[in-house]
Amino acid sequence: MGLDSVELIMEFEKAFEIRIPDQEAEKLRTVGEVHNYIWNRLDNYHSNKCNSQILFYKLRKHCTEEFGLPKNSFQTDGKINDVFPKENRRKVYRDFEKRFQLQLPSLELTKAWNYLLTIVGVISIIGSLLLVIILCWFYDYSYWLFLLPAIGIIFTLFISYLLNPKRIVITPFLIRDFVQKTLSLNFLQFAKESGANRNEVISVINQIISDKIGVDLDEITPEKSFTDDLGVD
Repeated sequence: MGLDSVELIMEFEKAFEIRIPDQEAEKLRTVGEVHNYIWNRLDNYHSNKCNSQILFYKLRKHCTEEFGLPKNSFQTDGKINDVFPKENRRKVYRDFEKRFQLQLPSLELTKAWNYLLTIVGVISIIGSLLLVIILCWFYDYSYWLFLLPAIGIIFTLFISYLLNPKRIVITPFLIRDFVQKTLSLNFLQFAKESGANRNEVISVINQIISDKIGVDLDEITPEKSFTDDLGVD
């Protein structure tokens, strides 16, 4: 197995609190085979209850009561950023997380701040790397200059840390996707309380694959091969 495959297996083990031996992991070549394998390993949690529905109503009840919103404003096709108030959103979001003891999806930068961070990264990392290559290749400068891109990475991470107060965008944007992502992050908590159905387990697996290898959820179907179709080494 390549490094990507190993990391993916580790994510499955962490999310479902199971151990997947190497000899069994090597046999899991398609998404559908992973679905079947993990579902069969979770036989203690099998249930017909719909945790995503339970979570949706739980979120809707809190948001409508806490923010004074009508129930029809919290629909599956609505936008989650329209639900949480913009004022003090980070604090409200974190308070919500603590109150319900749920891990929520990370807050992201707005487009403007994300664009600025990208520019900083390009200049400090790629720009310094190109400068070092030119100086070392054409002007015989010391190869110690190759430390500059590493310093650029550290600098970019530091700027990213400083921009944390500017992370106020909730993703995924649609309430439906937000609920599924939240369920994925807290799957075991719900499964231990009320069990889980097969569709929810599949949804969590697909979410992990999407997050880990950067593939859209729509592209993750049971017949897809990890190596041939999804590019996992």
